[in-house]
Amino acid sequence: MKKICTVLAFSLMMVFGFAASQASAADPVKINTCWMDEAPGFIMWYAKNKGWDKEAGLDVNMLLFSSGPAQMEALPSKQWQLGATSTAGYLIGAIRHNVYEVSTNISEGFMQGIYAKADHPLFKVKGHNPKFPNVYGSPETVKGMTILYTSQTTVHYMVGKWLDILGLKESDVKLVNMEQPSAIPAFEKGVGDAVALWAPFTYSAESRGWKLIANPSECDAVTTSMYVGDRAWCDKNPEVVAKFLRVHYRVVDVIRAGFTPELVKDYQKYMSDFCGIKMSDADAKMDLEKHPFWTYKETMAISDGSKGIPEAFQWQLNAAKFFTQMGRFNQAEYDSLSKSDSFTTKFLNLLK
Repeated sequence: MKKICTVLAFSLMMVFGFAASQASAADPVKINTCWMDEAPGFIMWYAKNKGWDKEAGLDVNMLLFSSGPAQMEALPSKQWQLGATSTAGYLIGAIRHNVYEVSTNISEGFMQGIYAKADHPLFKVKGHNPKFPNVYGSPETVKGMTILYTSQTTVHYMVGKWLDILGLKESDVKLVNMEQPSAIPAFEKGVGDAVALWAPFTYSAESRGWKLIANPSECDAVTTSMYVGDRAWCDKNPEVVAKFLRVHYRVVDVIRAGFTPELVKDYQKYMSDFCGIKMSDADAKMDLEKHPFWTYKETMAISDGSKGIPEAFQWQLNAAKFFTQMGRFNQAEYDSLSKSDSFTTKFLNLLK
């Protein structure tokens, strides 16, 4: 009898041990992810609220940062593994922190802008440079201006391109570094002559009657939002990265199917709960419409390197070259980026 009990106890231990190991194997993989207070974070926020990350075997933790440079400052301490950043954030990450560009998600060309009060003299001159007919300003009306911007971000790139179009340098104006949420009230109170913003802060500018001077699209400064990842972590967890991307494209398909009232309400809730930004129905719908996230097929098309440098990577190199000319990167750093494999489709390829 004692022998039977011992065998039974051992059998039960084996059964419970196997069950425990199976439960452990089924536990979702936790990923810390980085975001900014703008549209790209809605994708994963929406997925989490639907439980789609858990369905994919992931537990996505979303961390909010004020800018791309702030995200990259947090990477050496391993605060995050994947996340969305801008062109400037990627350049800093690729050159100095060894990140991958995992996928390119959307163009930001029409979602950023440089604004001034409508009565500013620069609006008397349009198309000073014939190659850029819709850009306002001239050397005489812009030189000496004080411009509020966020340093080493996509709006910095936009401001630099605008000045270059007018034949000016950064030294010809006064640049005041300021985080986006602070720039709006500061400019409203009379600080500065112009302010450089990204969405949704651009909507606040427009609602106040401020006038658009230029945006990246008008300045031939293509900027994108993209997913980046810690290289070492991604190389160790390629299937996890692929699962993350599958969740992303599942939500993209929902968004591309149409901007329903329910989707707009969800977007407002995301902006309010995660970003701390209140948006009207109209602004929320507009922000969604201006963010037609690329589908998987569209992403692969701009990432194709079979005939040379992929279009999506060329956009980043163009920005890197400009920042190098401005002295933000040195030539060795630019050369290193241009020859690196930081732009990759190996994780996107796993979705095929």
